[in-house]
Amino acid sequence: MRRIERLINLVAALLETSRPMTADDIRHKIAGYDEAANFEAFRRMFERDKDSLRNIGIPLEVVSVDAFEDRREAYIIPKARYYLPDIDFEPDEVAALRIVAQSLVGGSEQAESGVLKLSMDDPEERWSGPRVRWGADLAAEQPALGPLYSAIIDRTPVAFRYRSARSDDVRRREIEPFGLLHRWGHWYLVGNDRGDGVVKSFKVARIDKGVQRIDGSYEVPADFNASDHLAGETFALGDETESATVRFDASMRWWVEQNMPDAPRRESSEGALDIDLPVANVDALISWLIGFGSSVELIWPDDARAKLLQHLEPHLQGAG
Repeated sequence: MRRIERLINLVAALLETSRPMTADDIRHKIAGYDEAANFEAFRRMFERDKDSLRNIGIPLEVVSVDAFEDRREAYIIPKARYYLPDIDFEPDEVAALRIVAQSLVGGSEQAESGVLKLSMDDPEERWSGPRVRWGADLAAEQPALGPLYSAIIDRTPVAFRYRSARSDDVRRREIEPFGLLHRWGHWYLVGNDRGDGVVKSFKVARIDKGVQRIDGSYEVPADFNASDHLAGETFALGDETESATVRFDASMRWWVEQNMPDAPRRESSEGALDIDLPVANVDALISWLIGFGSSVELIWPDDARAKLLQHLEPHLQGAG
């Protein structure tokens, strides 16, 4: 696990825990720390992480807990100290901030993004520019993350309504959550689907309603690795997949052999190579294919090919 992912896991867990967590709790319940070979390796890892959080201003507090008169240290991040209070700017104040942001030489893009986040709740008539869908606040971006982390720590099954990546279908899911991962700018829940007993991945942003705890408990398999269920490209992430055939021309064979050595393949004309890929998100597949330019062609399925051509049509007309 990457260190940044472990730090995010730690922050989310210490924000959502109902009681301070001891070092033993953190070592055994928060993903990433279980990779330490022994307690001494964990201690060094945790000390570095504590210093990092404090250096960036996260209020990590140490409290004493009385376990059978043996006082031990435990850790928590108080929400009242972590979250900023609501900031209510007047329209002229937002306008002044926008002027300052646009006048910066270097860093103006980041400054304008900050102004957008500060003003994202303004009524439409006061804000006519592009609006930010997600801000920088972890809980505000993905309100389901907190309850999911809490359920993982407590080994409690959850239920939620989930929107399919390929249609508007929304179904109730009952999941035993094993882990959360951040990949390609999105959060994914990995867990056992009680409906069919299969471990699947779910994009947290597609959880349509709040996360509800349900009765029961479970154990995470000892050999479980959440990353194993999120391997590959973004277009393959999801609980419902179908196959697509992509043709790479002769100039791109080297890329396929280097990056997709296990993908089913067939020889095509003029040295091209046809590759079969699992697809759960057609839009992500289209974005991925466009990055290769004219070196690739989507052969099948027909509906995905038509969607790609429809996406490219305005650009092709402009070129003509």
